[in-house]
Amino acid sequence: MLMLGLAGRASAAVDLVTIPRRDGVQLTIYNSEDITMVREQRMLTVKKGVNRIQFSWANTLIDPTSIDFRILDRQDEVDLIDTTFPAGRNDALQWNIESRMAGKIPVEIRYFTSGITWKADYVGIANQDETELKVIGYVRVLNNSGELYDNAQVRLVVGKINLVEEIANLAQRPAPEMSYIMRGDELRKSMRQKLDEKVQVYHRRANGGALATTGGVLIEHRKDVKKEGLSEYFLFTIEGREDIEDKLPKRLVSMKVAGVPLECFYKLTDREDGDLFTKYYRFKNKKLLDDDGKERDLSAMENLGESPLPDGRVRLFSEYRNKDLAYIGATDTKYVPIGDRVEVNVGRDSDITIIRRLKDQRITNVVARQYKRRLDDHYVLYFDLIDYDETFVYEEEITSGKPVLAKTELERRFDANVVLWGSDGRPRDWDSNEPGAYVDLHQVEGRVERIDENHVKYFLDLQPGERRLVRYSVTYKRRKVGPELNGQKKLEPL
Repeated sequence: MLMLGLAGRASAAVDLVTIPRRDGVQLTIYNSEDITMVREQRMLTVKKGVNRIQFSWANTLIDPTSIDFRILDRQDEVDLIDTTFPAGRNDALQWNIESRMAGKIPVEIRYFTSGITWKADYVGIANQDETELKVIGYVRVLNNSGELYDNAQVRLVVGKINLVEEIANLAQRPAPEMSYIMRGDELRKSMRQKLDEKVQVYHRRANGGALATTGGVLIEHRKDVKKEGLSEYFLFTIEGREDIEDKLPKRLVSMKVAGVPLECFYKLTDREDGDLFTKYYRFKNKKLLDDDGKERDLSAMENLGESPLPDGRVRLFSEYRNKDLAYIGATDTKYVPIGDRVEVNVGRDSDITIIRRLKDQRITNVVARQYKRRLDDHYVLYFDLIDYDETFVYEEEITSGKPVLAKTELERRFDANVVLWGSDGRPRDWDSNEPGAYVDLHQVEGRVERIDENHVKYFLDLQPGERRLVRYSVTYKRRKVGPELNGQKKLEPL
């Protein structure tokens, strides 16, 4: 009883202090899952002896099991004894710190929260000749976590992660029935360590920009962006600090790239309406080259090929010589790896026309072949099925009304497994008796390729006003075609 009394008096002499305001915060936001790693920096004033520090997060989506407290300086004089959760509450905790000095020490608080996400979108501006493109990339940070993160450094992660439990579910877990001391959740600790290893990066300068709102007016700030690969992840670090306010989206510039080589082409396919061409813009997510074919010395902010391009909305404009812009359209683009190409649908184009004619159709090599099928233990049914070849000869007339060279791609579908005789030469199985669609495109002036089991594509470069005739044939080798003929039941015991 004497010991309990002394302990009670000692505990009563320890003041409960609320954690001070943060001096800075770092947000690492993942777009594949609703998860953000938060690192807060604060200056904590301690006195000699035991200090009780309270940290609360009411009406937010912080995961209580992930909260981690670190002393950054004078660790030989200050020790974290334990972490205590008050009874009946899931929105507060208390750190008990023993100090052998009096003064201020820097500390860091780490945790996961949900409710903070980011999305990418892009603006493309093509020059009048449609040979170059200016690409401006934006990221929009959405904060619905219930917490204001002022003076925040923002880092955006592209990549997939695996979560055992959703952060939002952990944040809304009911309060424990009694107070307890948390000495570390092994699963969360392991995950924090792995994430921490992924996001340790250093900053370097690059030109960029960010848009913030003040009193309803858009204000542009010059920013640097660091793009770095981390194992299977890519990390965008926005230079400087921003106030990430709750329920108020923040738009940041992730790239501003000029002089991107642009290829304009026209595609026609049977997968859609097969008699109209669609115009596309195409560029590659690769580093820009100078006139000698060497990589240009550009910052990450002003270059492509530094990182994948996340999913996003692309809005396209065409720029006239007087710098006016004409809106072309918008489309959604999927994740684009480094070195891969981006294709943007600009819309249907009536300046290039096509007329398709069936010039010939014939059936040859008709053969009746006998087959048999056992009916039971005693009888076998003999019957005939027909094999034949059916050939179609097509002529396609393509006319370009464009004032410049028009690159076209025409994709055709065939109702059987394709054997292609194209620009690579006569295939070995061309004379095979196996069923399939034997497509002869070897006389087409241009590249020809097999896309998949049923699709073939050929490419034409059309001069201004040119009319081109393309003639090709497809022979369907039909095998075992019914109905069954000359059926005869015979006695053939096993």
